[in-house]
Amino acid sequence: MSVIAQGYALHRQIFSPDEITALQHEADQLAQSEGTACVRHIRSKSPLLHSLSRSEQLLALIPTDYRPARSILFDKTPEENWSVPWHQDLTIAVQEHCDVEGYHPWSEKDGHPHVQPPSTVLQQMVTLRIHLDQTDHANGALYVIPDSHQHGKLHSSEVPKLSKEKSHCCECQPGDVLAMSPLILHSSHRSTNPSRRRIIHFEYAHRDCLSPALHWLED
Repeated sequence: MSVIAQGYALHRQIFSPDEITALQHEADQLAQSEGTACVRHIRSKSPLLHSLSRSEQLLALIPTDYRPARSILFDKTPEENWSVPWHQDLTIAVQEHCDVEGYHPWSEKDGHPHVQPPSTVLQQMVTLRIHLDQTDHANGALYVIPDSHQHGKLHSSEVPKLSKEKSHCCECQPGDVLAMSPLILHSSHRSTNPSRRRIIHFEYAHRDCLSPALHWLED
């Protein structure tokens, strides 16, 4: 069962304006050096963001037996402005490809193996999204279908029906943190009033949920 009752929770003003300014500067440097609006494995590329993933502010939002599993920086700009259809986050990043029952299909991103684990693994994960900019309905805020995580992994044919249920727009200010289950159905629209929308995305997992034959890429 998810650690978040409705599949998501909004936590307001977790970080101060000064902390957000420092994170904005770090995010800008990282996005510029990597030359992309989507930077993966940011904990290994920034000591500041590595420390952030284990900060008291964030660890207070998750169970004590959860550990960081993946980290991404999203940097939407007026030039980099895209929509994301309704979906679940079903893929995890691991250190090696190993045929394990229930783990499939396999793929590769940025030269690293990724795989869809069983629902039991995803049910023991939580994502924290730290907002560095104002993110409202006109600037790419995330929409979620409350309680949709309770259906487990959805077949693609089930998504259109569930996506018609009442959604919630997760509007956030700088310093707010959105906690969510990877199994919750979510989407974002193309910004109609585009501006910067930088989000630090940390995924956490129960320390014993992964098959012993596999290891988290960011372990």
